[in-house]
Amino acid sequence: MNEPIRLNPEVIRLGLGWAQSWTNGPILCVISPDAIRFTIVSERRFVASWEWAEETEAPYCFFLIPPFIASTLSGQIAYSITGLRARINRTHVALTVRDPNGEYVVQWRWQAASFQAPPFFDQMSQPPDEPLEEKAYMAIADAVHLAIANIGRLEAMEQIDRQQLAILVDFEPGRFTIDGQPITVGSQEGYYFDPRLIVRGLEVVRGKHIGFAIGETLTPEQSILYMVSDRDNWRVQCSLLSIVPDDQTFIISQRVQRTAQTGTLLPRRS
Repeated sequence: MNEPIRLNPEVIRLGLGWAQSWTNGPILCVISPDAIRFTIVSERRFVASWEWAEETEAPYCFFLIPPFIASTLSGQIAYSITGLRARINRTHVALTVRDPNGEYVVQWRWQAASFQAPPFFDQMSQPPDEPLEEKAYMAIADAVHLAIANIGRLEAMEQIDRQQLAILVDFEPGRFTIDGQPITVGSQEGYYFDPRLIVRGLEVVRGKHIGFAIGETLTPEQSILYMVSDRDNWRVQCSLLSIVPDDQTFIISQRVQRTAQTGTLLPRRS
């Protein structure tokens, strides 16, 4: 076992509380000498993280926290915890918990394969290199809801299947356009994003102001939309992977699947 790492019980409670409310899967905890970060993934296109900036003597390490452990450390019992020490040895974690009744140890093993990281996860989980364009939350929320209303209008009046509609984001310094549009092959001027993931991201980073940036990926016509806000000493970040438009790809229950025989899409069974 490595030397124990002292953890701040309140930081663990708050970070895990936010993270576990947005996922049913494991939470990635990354500890570095200057911060601790909790990261979740969802729908293979969505990454959210909550980072607490604090200088410590902890070495860089990471591990997965299963849902049961996360809910315990962020639930009512967490308010009585006065001390936490973690020992990490590869895929084995031993967490020593101290409360008014004494100390006890919670241990678990984790598997990297249980964390379904999307493409470009490293790029999505890190703060963007691009400068952030700061916008008022209410202005962005209003624009997104108008875009979704436009999607409903297009579906009703022009008989366009909702599965072929997305939110088109056209972002340049000094200009930020959001609109609901059909997914069109070869003629877009911005990037397509899943409407429900846009709304989810806004809920996660909710704050007075939100920073935005668009990051390019190695896949042509695909980008990452970053949304960032600051809460006290917390930095909250969401990253959304855009949809690459082609003749066979549409949104179906947040998951993309094409069949080789006909080119039609079918929802995946859980």
